[in-house]
Amino acid sequence: MPHAIVIIPARYAASRFPGKLLAPLKNKPVLQWVWQGAKAARRIERVIVATDDERIAATVRGFGGEVVMTSPDIRSGSDRAAQVVREIPCDIVINLQGDEPLVTGTSLDLIVEALDRDPGLDAATLREPIETVGDLFDPNIVKVISNGAGDALYFSRAPIPYYRTEGNLHADFRAVLFGREKPVAGYYRHVGIYGFRRNALLEFASTAQTPLEKAEGLEQLRLLETGRRIRLLDSDFRSVAVDTLPDLRRAFLVLEGTQPSRDI
Repeated sequence: MPHAIVIIPARYAASRFPGKLLAPLKNKPVLQWVWQGAKAARRIERVIVATDDERIAATVRGFGGEVVMTSPDIRSGSDRAAQVVREIPCDIVINLQGDEPLVTGTSLDLIVEALDRDPGLDAATLREPIETVGDLFDPNIVKVISNGAGDALYFSRAPIPYYRTEGNLHADFRAVLFGREKPVAGYYRHVGIYGFRRNALLEFASTAQTPLEKAEGLEQLRLLETGRRIRLLDSDFRSVAVDTLPDLRRAFLVLEGTQPSRDI
């Protein structure tokens, strides 16, 4: 039985960029970059792409990957990963989104190591610094705060925490008036890559949506609302999730080494 596996949920449909996972990025599709990052992890024993689309399945088989066909009615990536894992005994499952071409094997190893070190953890995920006011106020960029032990306290589309005193206003809320590129400090964005204990993922997928999850539109809040512990780890890469054509170009420039990934 494998100890740790990666499931890459992969849909063809996407409202802003249909077929984005098959879009060419340098010399290969976006999805292949993600698969290669997962395959580079030392602590991962199996990498599976979970899809409901034969175009994606054919592409994965073409570059030598393993693919599992899933139901077209599944509502989220976590649910798609859970459907696959029900048939595969393992200890740890990493749900790796198929639009993260810059992911590294090291980052996935960090997640597995955290879960191995602390048996009381249900899940582990990644964070990275927010560097501009534009990102801080962008509701598509999820902010996260942690407790002293490094476990997630809350995820939000709003800027958190709110620095009330002037001396702490590294990211003064009024700064949005002075331009999106004003630097900020002390804030973190969530990178949506999760490592679950297998039973935690299956229970999560079978639990109804919770009030805060519905309010923010963030499924990870279901874990917190049901008393689960999520460890936050500092990412070793800068995430460029490919949701639009400009994102694809930015990922290309990062891979070429001509632009930092967090530039706006």
